Order: sequence, then C-alpha cells, then structure tokens
Amino acid sequence: MLKIKCLGIKSKVMTCLGSSLVKVYVKMLLNLQQLLNICCLFVSAMQHSNKINRSGRFIMDLSQAMWQKLSRSTRHSGLVCSLVLLSACSSVPTETPIPATDSIAASTPVVAEEKPVETIPLTAELTYLILTAEVAAQRGDVISADELYNRAAGLIESPNLSSRSTQMANATRDEKRIDRALNRWVEVDPTDADIYMLKAPFLLIKGQHKEVIASVNKALTIAPERSALYLGRLTDNLSKLVKAEPALEVMSQLDLFKQQDPLALYQYSRLAAYYQRYDAALPAINTVLDKQADFEDALILKSKILQRLNRGEAALKTLKSAANKRDASRQLRFTYAQLLGENNHIDASRRGFEQLYTQQDNEPDVAFALGVIAIEQGEGEKAKTYFNRLLDLGDPGRQAAYFLGLAEKLNGNVEQAQVWFTSVPNNNPRFQAAQTHYVTLLADNGAMAKARQHLANIRTANPKLAVQYYLFESSFLRERNLNQAGYDILDKAIAEHPKDIDLLYGRAMAAESLERLDWLERDLRAILVIDPQHAQTLNALGYTLTDRTDRHQEALTLINQALAIAPNDPFYLDSLGWVYYRLGDLEKAELYLKKAVEIQGDPEFLAHLGEVLWQRGERRQAKKVWQQGLEFDADNKLLQDTMQQFGL
Repeated sequence: MLKIKCLGIKSKVMTCLGSSLVKVYVKMLLNLQQLLNICCLFVSAMQHSNKINRSGRFIMDLSQAMWQKLSRSTRHSGLVCSLVLLSACSSVPTETPIPATDSIAASTPVVAEEKPVETIPLTAELTYLILTAEVAAQRGDVISADELYNRAAGLIESPNLSSRSTQMANATRDEKRIDRALNRWVEVDPTDADIYMLKAPFLLIKGQHKEVIASVNKALTIAPERSALYLGRLTDNLSKLVKAEPALEVMSQLDLFKQQDPLALYQYSRLAAYYQRYDAALPAINTVLDKQADFEDALILKSKILQRLNRGEAALKTLKSAANKRDASRQLRFTYAQLLGENNHIDASRRGFEQLYTQQDNEPDVAFALGVIAIEQGEGEKAKTYFNRLLDLGDPGRQAAYFLGLAEKLNGNVEQAQVWFTSVPNNNPRFQAAQTHYVTLLADNGAMAKARQHLANIRTANPKLAVQYYLFESSFLRERNLNQAGYDILDKAIAEHPKDIDLLYGRAMAAESLERLDWLERDLRAILVIDPQHAQTLNALGYTLTDRTDRHQEALTLINQALAIAPNDPFYLDSLGWVYYRLGDLEKAELYLKKAVEIQGDPEFLAHLGEVLWQRGERRQAKKVWQQGLEFDADNKLLQDTMQQFGL
C-alpha cells in the first residue's frame, strides 16, 4: 500500500480507494492518453486563449467548451478514474471561456492529432507525485500541484508528463513556473512543433521578439503542414500583446514572409488591417492574390480593407465575380451581400441574403441580416418573420427581442413593442437602446409619469449606471421642452453625486436652456476647480462667453487653453474662429473656421464660416458654404437663423 503524506491527506485518499485501484488510476492517467489529450487540449486552447495581460500575468484559461470536448474523448479512460478517486474531494472550479480575438478574419481551427500511446514505467515515487498533484489540483491548490508535477516531469523523459506539468504551471499564472515547465517540455520533446508555438506568447510578454521569431520559425520548419494554423495563431497573439510596429516587424521577419509565402503575406495583411495600417495591408494582400487569385479569405480581407478605406465600389468589384460563381463559399457570398448593404445597394443585398436563406434557413446571421433590412425598409411584418425565426434558432447574439420591439413599433403595436423592449435583459448590449424606445413610447402616448418612474426604477436596479440615466432623463425631458424638469432632475442627481463632472456639465447645459448663464458659469467653473485641464469645459465656457456676452478676451484665453490640450479639435477651432470674429479680426476668424470645416463639415461651423465670409464681402462664397451646410442638415436652427439674418 502506498503511503500518502503530502498535502494533509495522509489517510483520506486511501479511504476513497484501495491500492490496486490507485495503481489502475495512475496507469490509465499515464497510459490511456489522458495526459496526451490534455496536452492537445492545451495546444488547442492557445489558439482561442490569446488574451494575456500586458503586465505579464498569464490569463490563458482553458475554455469550458474545450473541457467538455476533453471529457467526451476520455470518458472511459483516466478522467473517469479521476472522478472516482476524488469523489470525496472538492472539484476543480469551472474555467471562464476566453473570447476569440477580434480580428478581420478568423484563424484556422485546431484539430488535435492522434499520437502513439506513450508507455511510462511506474515507480512508487512517480505514482506518489502524480497522484498527490492531481488531488492538489482538484482542491484548487495549483501551487502544490505545479511543484509536484515539476518534480515528476524531472524524473522521466515523458512528453505527456511535461505537457501536464506545463498546464499546471499555467494555472499558477506565474511566469517563472511556466517558463520552467515549457523549457522542460522542449528538452523532453524538441521535435514537437506545438511546444515552440506555446512558447511564443510567453516570449511576447517578456518583449523577446527575436526569440519569438526563432521559435515560430522552428515550429514552421518542423511542421510545415501546419503553417496556416501557426501563422493564424501568431497573428492573434500579436494583436493582443504587441503594438502595431513591433507586431508587424515580427511578422515581416519570419522566414516564410521573406520567401513571399501567400499564407504569411495573408496573415501580415490581416494583422496590418487589425491595426488599421491599410497602407501596409493592401499591398500585401494584393501580392497574395497575384500569386493565388482564388484565395477566398484573401479576397474577403481585401474587400473589407477597401470598405474601411471608403472605397465601397472597389470592395464590391473585388468580390463580385467570385461571389457569382457556383462553387463560391457561403462566407464569401455572405460578405458580398453584407457589403452591398453597406454601400446602399439594398435590393441587391436583400436578394443575396434571400438566396442564402432559401438554401439554408437555419443560419442565424442570415435571418438577422434580412430582419435588419426589413426594419430599415419599414417592413415591420416581414421583420417579425425573420426575427421570430432567429428566436427559433436560439438567438445566439441575443438580439431578437430588441428588433422585434422595433418591428412592432413600426407596425403601430405599441403595447407589444413595449413588452419586447422590457424583455431585453440588463446585461444585453441593446438594453439601453431598448429602454430609450420604451420610455419614448410611454411619453409619446401620454404616460410621462410612468416613463419617469421607469427610469427611476432602472437607476435603483442599476446603481452603477445611475449617473448615466440621470443624464438621459434630463436630455429626454428637455427634448420635450420640459426644461425646468430637465434641470431639476440633475439638481437631485448632484445632491447625490456632488463632484461628478458629467452631472455638473449636464446641469450647465440644462441651465443654458433656461437662459440662466449665471448657473451655467457656476457649474462650469466648479468643474475647472476639480479638473483645471478639462478641455471640453474650457471650450464650453469660452464659447458661451463669446456668443452670449461681451467678455471676449476672457473667452479667448479659455479657448486657447482648450486648444493647447487638443490642438486639432474642430469644435475648439470653431470657437477660436468665432471669438476672433467677435473681436473683429475677420482674417483670423476665416483661417480658424476653415480649419474646423476641413476637419469636420459640421453645419454650425459652416454657418459661422458663411457669416464671416459675408462680412468680408465674399457673399457668393458665403451662400455656397451655407448651401453646403443645408445639404448636411436642412433643419439646422443656427444655419437657418444665420441665413435669415442676411435676408436669405
């Protein structure tokens, strides 16, 4: 009988099982591929678990889905014995899934390979170390489990044991332990390409980029058939861990990139696009397509890059021919239909999605796209059909309730729309939009008191969002010309949060609607006491003094302070141009107003610029500028008032 002393479980384990079953457990643990499966699982999880804290702490947690996959594949091997052995002990906490990297293209999925079963000679010491390590892990004592596995891995040249030791080290989130385990794994099995890829994110955290390049090159040399997988994984790791310039430098120094390999060029372009370095992304993807014109992922990536460069028609041209082929993939056809919609070819976009839906109506993203198009076209009943289908398909994005509310609103079914909007849970990204529609429906149908009570209830239920909902209610009331009520609700909010800058700023804007400039100035100056460098407040106070008083020199000082903090802000440049206009310096006024318009063609900037041009005698140009403003927003009050002032 084995004598168990470690971790204060001298008799507990042996109470659970006799020595014969312990030996069976350990043999199955080592010889029936449980460790091998965990090794493969760990490699697989690395593709999806690239999220590593920039401070250096590993958070490469295994996803619950991966654990479920493992439990299915080893149901009749080591894990079963583990459950029997530890039935009287604590279970391992469920790991939180890590979201996939937010990249333009998804990387190739990992498939665990079948490898020869490794036979390990059992000794009393090895059995003791592995068994007590597993018990420690089940109890959540990962430090002890790591130490025990590290000792075990040092006793024998076992790839499976080294991989399990690495997994346990990873659970400790300790860089030194992980580095130690990975180095041992490389010593034991230097021909395993996966290990070199596992080292890459760890090296990235430490800023050892040359070592990353060498490690990835080694993996690609050992297993060239996995190039797509490894390059995709590296791209995901770089996007999470490294800034643009060094990340692109790492990719460009890979041997395959230097050899102009299409897969390496594709991943370089993908990474460059992720960092919005389209000047680098586009030439690389063009080279890929010169070498391999039918590379669908590259075509899709190029179209998305062009779309982001506001070259919509070029993006459509990139995909049109390929999307119309009989053997075009679903992904390519979906992307083409999506781009058609983004470029206002709504009918063609709908036809594309309808073809996909006719061929296979169990795809949630297609049902969602058709539903959104129906909403945008004002077709409430058709939208209901698609979003109800989305519900039938499980609504993976949790979007259906919100859009069904919009559909019922279009159909004039107010009560049903309210039901849908209130059914959107508060952890849903559409929650706030749903509440906006709900209270708007209440107010528009004569239930303002109920609308305000609903907002009060939300504040109570979500205290962390209370400030946001106070601000929303104030704006909501002022939009309905209830200016005093809009001011009063912020009075109440500031009593609860006296130093909240957003509330003070909001109350200042509410005071302006009441023509109480003294209250406005009081709140804006209170903000500057809290934060003297609050550029938005400096500009707001400066512009108000410019536009509503004769304190123009004081206004000029405030606006210049704001511009010193944010030199190219178009709103601050507009304020500076306007204060120079008030001071009578029309030349400087025109200069700064033109700069503001060049950055952003806001109708109010154009109203100001037109007035300055008119006063300088350039009336034809002033009219042209005002007309440009009307094309942006024909209902803009300042623009209309300015034109009326000059008889237009």
